[in-house]
Amino acid sequence: MGSARFRTRRRQLGAIVLAACVVAPIFNVLTSEASAREAWQGVVDYMLFARDGRLRPFFQKLRFWTDLVLSSVIVLVLFLVGRATGKMLTTLDPHRFVMSFTEPHLRYATPFFAVFAVVITFVLQMNRLVGANVLGYFMAGVYHRPRAEERIFLFLDLQGSTRLAEELGSARYFELLRRFVDDVTEPVLQTDAEIYQYAGDEVVVTWRLDAGLRMANCVRCFFGIRATVARHAPRYQREFGTVPRFRGGLHGGPVTGGELGDLRRQIVFVGDILNTAARLEEYAKRMNLDLVVSGALLDRLTLPEDVRAARCGELALRGKEARVDAYSLTEA
Repeated sequence: MGSARFRTRRRQLGAIVLAACVVAPIFNVLTSEASAREAWQGVVDYMLFARDGRLRPFFQKLRFWTDLVLSSVIVLVLFLVGRATGKMLTTLDPHRFVMSFTEPHLRYATPFFAVFAVVITFVLQMNRLVGANVLGYFMAGVYHRPRAEERIFLFLDLQGSTRLAEELGSARYFELLRRFVDDVTEPVLQTDAEIYQYAGDEVVVTWRLDAGLRMANCVRCFFGIRATVARHAPRYQREFGTVPRFRGGLHGGPVTGGELGDLRRQIVFVGDILNTAARLEEYAKRMNLDLVVSGALLDRLTLPEDVRAARCGELALRGKEARVDAYSLTEA
């Protein structure tokens, strides 16, 4: 598998394995014997540490605590099986696989790694809740003090959302929205982007300026999402009787980001850049265009060969005094 989602899971798995390979040898040395053999045994115990990515749709339907408990149990079982496999590999004795489950050492190891499994799973769950990279920002204190930086924002809005909600009903419309957001994930990961926020039927994607400009990631993301939705069109038509359509507004420049809130803390970006991107998306929706980008951002981009730009002119956007030079982007 070469998908961006798989690569993200693989990096998470690598981080878990690395942590386990550090913790397990130390635990073995402290609770069994201080020897190189026991330290190596702890490393081998975790070499097969994995979770099948194909179970993702099943786990998405579970409640937070149910997912946490079940995932932790799976991690603990994988530890026990990996430990047994490690015993067998280091001794070259197949009988050690079964015998490892009866060793007195498990009285110490099982509770220890049960806690380890819960902590690791909880961190992964929180990373999903607050957003990829956001938990790292909080832990590293990147935005603890407001900081100025340059970012690109892409505003996506579903077309005809009010009509769809009326036709499908709120429950089925929400399932449609959930399916669409899930399809957004792969192109977002492929283009080194982050989901900034969900606002009703609107999705806001963001990049650090260098990441968004690189290979025109910010443009490729939009058309990547469109290609993903088109590829899944039969599934949408079968389940919802419609295929979601969306418009986009794209702009970049200086913003200020920082942690905001007490009861519910989140990282918030403020600046005229966001307002302009939102208004460009409104213009695209009003004029029945796919993607509208500001001239200021387009001047800094090298568009993919199959993307064409057509000038929209100097636009008078709601809430802005100065006119904004804008272009419509379409895929050939």
